[in-house]
Amino acid sequence: MRMVYRLQDDVVRIRQIQQATLRTEEFGIEPTHGLFGSDEWWEKVASGELPVATISGQISRVYMGSMGDWPEFELTESDGTKSSWTREANSKELSELYVVGRAVEIDFVLQRHKPKSYDGGAEHKILIAVRIDVSPESGAATD
Repeated sequence: MRMVYRLQDDVVRIRQIQQATLRTEEFGIEPTHGLFGSDEWWEKVASGELPVATISGQISRVYMGSMGDWPEFELTESDGTKSSWTREANSKELSELYVVGRAVEIDFVLQRHKPKSYDGGAEHKILIAVRIDVSPESGAATD
């Protein structure tokens, strides 16, 4: 499995979420485990106080979501359960590894948005890491 995305390496995203959390009531992550992406927050992840969940399956679809402007992919687990995720990658080269048929593993945590946010503080899955099998036998479709 090749590491395609690590939140720890996405300093721009972490900074943007921290700024939204600190400067507004309508945006950002509720700091229930410390400020998102801070040393305290990562310590809670490492200790299990902020549990990390992992799902795995196969990339079954790669597409542009939202209004045709948001890169997403569909993950199909072995039991047929499907979920959609943002195609996060730490580089343009790594973003090209999202190919239908490849095995994928995702680590995520559950965090709530702030109570005054557009969704009233709903819980969201925050990607921590994405790994994709890039081996020839991974089952990826070829042309």
